[in-house]
Amino acid sequence: MLETRTAGGDPARRPKLQAVVTGVTEKQVVQFDFVYGDPDLTVELVLPIPAFRDFCTENRCLVTAADPAESATVLRMVSGSAPNFFSVGAH
Repeated sequence: MLETRTAGGDPARRPKLQAVVTGVTEKQVVQFDFVYGDPDLTVELVLPIPAFRDFCTENRCLVTAADPAESATVLRMVSGSAPNFFSVGAH
């Protein structure tokens, strides 16, 4: 898990961690933006679906889709019941 240090160890002050799914490739690789608290602290990452699930679970990420119309598909993917391929947002 990413180490987050806050004043006095207050969990309420923990940075908001978010994974914004931008796509999933035919080879089952999730493309996403990882936001560490502030949208200015964002990095683009790619992980296979199982590793993406583990990453999000371990870091307690809020998982969303870049395209709101794909939110249900992203939630199914994270929970393990997604179809084999989908595309999110503009590429």
